[in-house]
Amino acid sequence: MKAFLLLTVLLSGVLAITAAPVEADEAAQAPLELQEENQVAEIEVGVAAPEEEEPEQFGEKTVSNKGRFYACPTGWVRYKSSCYLYVRAGRSWSSAAAYCNSLGATLASVHDVFDYSFLQDLTSRTGSTVAWMGGFYFQGWRWMDQSTFNYNFWSTQHTVSRYQCVHVNTRGKTAFPSVTSIKCFINPGMVIITGNINEKTFSVSAGWSNNNCAIAWPSICMTRSC
Repeated sequence: MKAFLLLTVLLSGVLAITAAPVEADEAAQAPLELQEENQVAEIEVGVAAPEEEEPEQFGEKTVSNKGRFYACPTGWVRYKSSCYLYVRAGRSWSSAAAYCNSLGATLASVHDVFDYSFLQDLTSRTGSTVAWMGGFYFQGWRWMDQSTFNYNFWSTQHTVSRYQCVHVNTRGKTAFPSVTSIKCFINPGMVIITGNINEKTFSVSAGWSNNNCAIAWPSICMTRSC
């Protein structure tokens, strides 16, 4: 019995001695594991890359610069807020429209007598008497640039079943007194001009006409300028 008690005491002492290093090892490993977890957390957090700023937008929509010039390119003529190009090469109306589109432009539209007089002058300078512009017939007369066909100045108007494309006509000039201090009152199909009349005169040619779209004629391209 005494031998058994002595053996129990000795065994308890051995277990106590061997347990101490294990607890010490576990206590020593705990800070190391905590330190490694902190390092992993630091690596995962890192530094956030700055986000790229989106372009600032003004108004409801950003304005596309496609089809607009800040200054008229060489060969183009500025009138009001647009640039115009007289294209000498003869093309059908549809081919002329496609060529203007390749330049970021459309066939020219007209909205008052001054617009049309400008196109006539541009045509006359080249020695030509006709040029395609952007008018065409499809369930009514329209302009290629989708602006309103709100002004009419027909010289001759042929049947739209065969003649659906509009051209400038410089034939048949008529002299009018020149006007200064111009005021215009524009209604659909009518322009009333008031002002001081001078002795000099200027010429306004005949109105436009519609013709066969397949005819190869020069054309006038137009695009808005900024």
